Amino acid sequence: MHRAHVLLVASLAACVSHSPGAAPSPASAPPGIPSLAGLDPQTQQSIRAACITQFGEGPVAYGRCLNGQLDALRRSPGIPSLAGLDPQTQQSIRAACITQFGEGPVAYGRCLNGQLDALRRSPGIPSLAGLDTETQHSIRAACITQFGEGPVAYGECLRAQLRSLGIQPS
Repeated sequence: MHRAHVLLVASLAACVSHSPGAAPSPASAPPGIPSLAGLDPQTQQSIRAACITQFGEGPVAYGRCLNGQLDALRRSPGIPSLAGLDPQTQQSIRAACITQFGEGPVAYGRCLNGQLDALRRSPGIPSLAGLDTETQHSIRAACITQFGEGPVAYGECLRAQLRSLGIQPS
């Protein structure tokens, strides 16, 4: 899937998840459409994004897709928390896994775990705090592509930019 399509799917999934009746209670859910009410919002959105095509095909196809995603989720570790990371690192990890987000929580969780494992083996994202705002913006702009590849690639790019200025990143 192209990133633009995945972003559209994620946006549509967010709309579906916030529309009235989108996550019906078990008592009011039509037969075949499982409730996602017991899942965290990010997992619900990823499941809905993975099933957005089937949503437009009607409740039977949509319910089948949701049930398939739920079955796969039960057999997986789920989506890991990024809570202990700074916002910039979280955003870079999520950007790197946006395609997998639209494939469902199992693929998304696998991608996030891969990014987290790689991050643990790297020096992370260096701070640009000692630089003036204009220089910080220029460095970030030069590394925008790597930002979408995850924090390891982004950190490497930032370090290369800092070295080009004669600054040894810590």
